[in-house]
Amino acid sequence: VRTDFDVRVSFDWYSYARVIVPQAYAGAVCGLCGNANGDTEDDFTAPDGSRLTDPVQFADSWKVADVPGCSAGCTGDCPVCNEEQKKPYRGDGYCGVLAGAGGPFAACHAAVDPAPFVDDCAFDTCQYKGHRDTLCSAVAAYVTACQSQGVQLQEWRTPDFCSPACPPNSHYELCGTGCPATCGGPAAPEACDAPCAEGCFCDAGFVLSGDECVAAGECGCLHRGRYYKLGEDFYAGESCRERCVCRPGGTVACRETSCGPHEECRAERGVLGCHPAGYGKLVVAGDPHHVSFDGRAFHLRGSCTYVLARLCKPDPRLANFSVLLENQASGQANVVLMKKVVTSVHGYTVTMERGRTWEMNGERYTLPLTTRDNKLRVSQEGTNMVLDAALGLQLLYNAASYLLVTIPSSYQGRVCGLGGNYNGKKDDDFQLPNGAIAQSMEEFVASWKVPAEDGACTDGCGANCPACDATNTAPFRAGDSCGLIRDPAGPFGTCHPQVSPVDYFNHCLYDMCAANSARETLCQSLQAYAAACQAAGAKIGAWRTASFCPLSCPPHSHYELCTRSCDFSCASLSVAAACGRRCFEGCQCDDGFLFDGAACVSVERCGC
Repeated sequence: VRTDFDVRVSFDWYSYARVIVPQAYAGAVCGLCGNANGDTEDDFTAPDGSRLTDPVQFADSWKVADVPGCSAGCTGDCPVCNEEQKKPYRGDGYCGVLAGAGGPFAACHAAVDPAPFVDDCAFDTCQYKGHRDTLCSAVAAYVTACQSQGVQLQEWRTPDFCSPACPPNSHYELCGTGCPATCGGPAAPEACDAPCAEGCFCDAGFVLSGDECVAAGECGCLHRGRYYKLGEDFYAGESCRERCVCRPGGTVACRETSCGPHEECRAERGVLGCHPAGYGKLVVAGDPHHVSFDGRAFHLRGSCTYVLARLCKPDPRLANFSVLLENQASGQANVVLMKKVVTSVHGYTVTMERGRTWEMNGERYTLPLTTRDNKLRVSQEGTNMVLDAALGLQLLYNAASYLLVTIPSSYQGRVCGLGGNYNGKKDDDFQLPNGAIAQSMEEFVASWKVPAEDGACTDGCGANCPACDATNTAPFRAGDSCGLIRDPAGPFGTCHPQVSPVDYFNHCLYDMCAANSARETLCQSLQAYAAACQAAGAKIGAWRTASFCPLSCPPHSHYELCTRSCDFSCASLSVAAACGRRCFEGCQCDDGFLFDGAACVSVERCGC
């Protein structure tokens, strides 16, 4: 980004950010980058003007907001690299390549002192146990600094050292133009004053279309000062009354339109459009208790596969989807558990199974996963698996006793299944596939059953269902049992305004009665309400102890009430992972370890 007053900001989308300000701003700026007055001694100045000596305190003083899972510094057993441990990474095979007198960066030493870059590189590479992506990012930072000073460097990447990888229709260059040809300006400007830069550049005959290299004939459109890719649909103006599409030849075709009855025009994640006015939530919890999109509660006792929700009344503006739920009988009499959730959306089929196993189109992938077309993201957040689809569908499944399905309000009145029709009326939720209203819950549930291949499933306990009346459930109303859910002074009290505890409390009473007071059932009921609260963004207090519902964590990890597991993954070393913003309780890798999709491993054991 370059302003008309010559402030320049650049970011490599991952680990290197740079701000360049004109000399006129010397002494007039503040923040983590200091005041630009030429004196390094007073750079650690807090917003109130005080001088600080501790870098953590200094950084914390400029914190903009609290982010779940973020802390001012490392806590617990913090990994520390002393000089002896950094020494190997100062060698020529690592960061030492920056300072070599006869190396590829020698020509830059007079313009940019390599010493601080070597220090930073050795620190980062040691912390991450020599991980190559970390090393290469540190070296590339020096390359950028040198090239910004106009220094010509020698080739430094080799097949064995930081080998470059470029997307289709592009290639690597050490010193490519700072003003590459784009669809907006097919010819690179002759008066380009930007220094050359290393990176991936389009092959001959191709130009940049956004972040992709396309043939010149596949360029998009320029409409009212903004560029859109070929085939891209967009709203013109700020009222969402004009829907346009970019066609071949740079032409734009627009038509009058308006947002649907359950949508509103606004910008969301940087995109102007008709976005949902709200979201509907379907909950399945415990032995399984259902609460439909419109809030109707019922208890499903069958151990078959059922249509939970699907699009029944197609609309050109709505993407098709379906969610199936498979139950199974537990080892306890008359108790049924969720076994598997199968979601079909955007051409993908994702299976999430009890015990935290999952597949997409029949194959296992390492989490977090984002599909190539960016229409689907699957991640692990705390004890939960989370699926986010571009249409606005989200599933949160704790692989045990809680499933939350969220869909945009644009689907109101157009879905069907056990979750109801989402029309705002709970009285007509027991709708059969033919549109008629079922005469009983049993008829309704049976109508949405998916035929089993082996036919080995049951419709429930029938006349043998547990008699869980007020007398039988009375012992579980206490504060050390299900009563913990609705205790206003308890750990979940702060959540009550956002997620009503009534249904969860009643579900807990029934499940404890049906399971003969099993402690595991109580813990799963409390965990279900905890997940519902955190999914809604509510804060909860600590409710687990070493003797009450302890969560067993695998080696090299520990329990946290509020963690963002996705942020502590091996994948985040190489690419900024697309993680959710909310935190959930679960196991967080210890300092020095990262989640590789299956377990917490030491950094040097992370994959590629």
